[in-house]
Amino acid sequence: MASATPKKQRLTPVTRDASHHVTIRSGEPMSDWYTESRQNRQLEELRDEMSRAVSEASNLRSRMSQLQGGLETRLEQLTDAFDAFVELSDIRYELIGFAPAAELRRHAGQVLAALASGEQPPEQGRDVAGYWLQPATAALRTLADQATAVLPEGPLSEALGLDERRTSIFLCLALAALGRRDLVQESWLHTAFGTVAPDGKVTRVQRALWTTAARGGFGAEGGNLILERLRQPLSASTKNWLEVIENRAKRQRPTGPKYPETSTQIEAQARLAQVGAAIEAIAGDTAVREPDSDLAYGEPTPDSASAVLRMLISEGSEPEREPLVRAAELRARVTRNAITTGGSIADSAGTVEQLLAADLKQSAEPHLAATALRVIANDVLPEVEALAKTASGLTPTEVTYDVQGHRVTLRADGLEPRSMEAAAAKIESAAPPLTARALAGPLTIAIVGLAVGIGLGILHWFWIIVGLAIVGYAARRAWQVRATTRRAQADANALIATIRNEATEAAAGFATYKAKAPERQKAVEADLEVIRKYLA
Repeated sequence: MASATPKKQRLTPVTRDASHHVTIRSGEPMSDWYTESRQNRQLEELRDEMSRAVSEASNLRSRMSQLQGGLETRLEQLTDAFDAFVELSDIRYELIGFAPAAELRRHAGQVLAALASGEQPPEQGRDVAGYWLQPATAALRTLADQATAVLPEGPLSEALGLDERRTSIFLCLALAALGRRDLVQESWLHTAFGTVAPDGKVTRVQRALWTTAARGGFGAEGGNLILERLRQPLSASTKNWLEVIENRAKRQRPTGPKYPETSTQIEAQARLAQVGAAIEAIAGDTAVREPDSDLAYGEPTPDSASAVLRMLISEGSEPEREPLVRAAELRARVTRNAITTGGSIADSAGTVEQLLAADLKQSAEPHLAATALRVIANDVLPEVEALAKTASGLTPTEVTYDVQGHRVTLRADGLEPRSMEAAAAKIESAAPPLTARALAGPLTIAIVGLAVGIGLGILHWFWIIVGLAIVGYAARRAWQVRATTRRAQADANALIATIRNEATEAAAGFATYKAKAPERQKAVEADLEVIRKYLA
């Protein structure tokens, strides 16, 4: 019987439909390639899922590592951040209703940038009723037009009526930044700056107006208005402004002989010269007589017109100011970072006294230093005049001079004899000449030696030797006393000669100092004239 040939086994491919049910198609062979391809695809999907899982775990670990403290603290921080996020979402939804106001703020910034660069400002978009920024921006566009010589009464009156102070601040700083200080009205500047608080603190706006005026942004009249406002809180100041000014110049070393009677005069003259040099360096710079080129509306410094203008614009209209501030606080809570809104125009910039002292010390900004000097001029000038009076006082007719611990009196014609005689007598009293009283001790010892040698020598020759030894010792003591006395007298005579020589030289120096009194007087008057020139 012929053997039966086995039939070749047929594989049926397996497929999955969209619902992942298995369907077997009979009669279709499945190749190894298909099986391998399906397995590779499944492995690739598995790798993608694992990669996503690793990424999510990494993000979670990163978030958890930023949370400090125990589990309870972390939960509280997460809860606080979540609550802040929910509230922030609500406020953002609320702020959607202020979209026209936000668009107006962007438009105002674009107008300022275009005017500063000499380009044509963009046209205004939708109207925002009741928002002072819209008519103020329109008024600024008209004012900044070089061909315009009259004030835009319509938009200007509307803006001032809606918010007089903010409109005044906006126009003063914007026109100064654009180089149109001739168009700034004194009434606007008066309203914008207001008055300094009783405690001497100034706001960010006041500081910006102050620095802008110092840099020539408001002209001479506007600068004087700001100066008068800054002088008011200084009436109760006890700060030594003269010392602050002195520190600006190189230390002047007093020149001349140093005697107690002339030290005050010499020190006053040196200080006056130092103050004069410092004041001339501050106010004598020709650059402070022209407006500062940094007033342009560009990258702002913290106390510049541009910085406060941007802060003023970004604070929003009155209905949205509170939500905007609250949104900034909530963003800080969500991100756990400090609030980065830039602050408010009403924030304190420091006290007038602190800012003046800082302006006087720095040399990088000559306009600010010169303005600070003008503010304190009325307080400094009397102190300078008192210093000049001391420096130009009469030179004393005689002075005292200490040498080697002894005081003598000097005159322009030489050493005063009686003071020298008193010093010499004091020195000589400490080294008296050889006297019998000084030799009494050795003499007594010699007598004892003779008595021993003669009286007891009769009994035995040994006592003669002892007596001679005692007499020899007495003679040595007498010689030592005589030598010590001579050395003391020699030292005293040398000290008297030294004092006389040094005092004679010092007297010659004092005579020269006294003879140069007219020259010192001229130098003092010249320094005082320079100081008065810049402070008057």
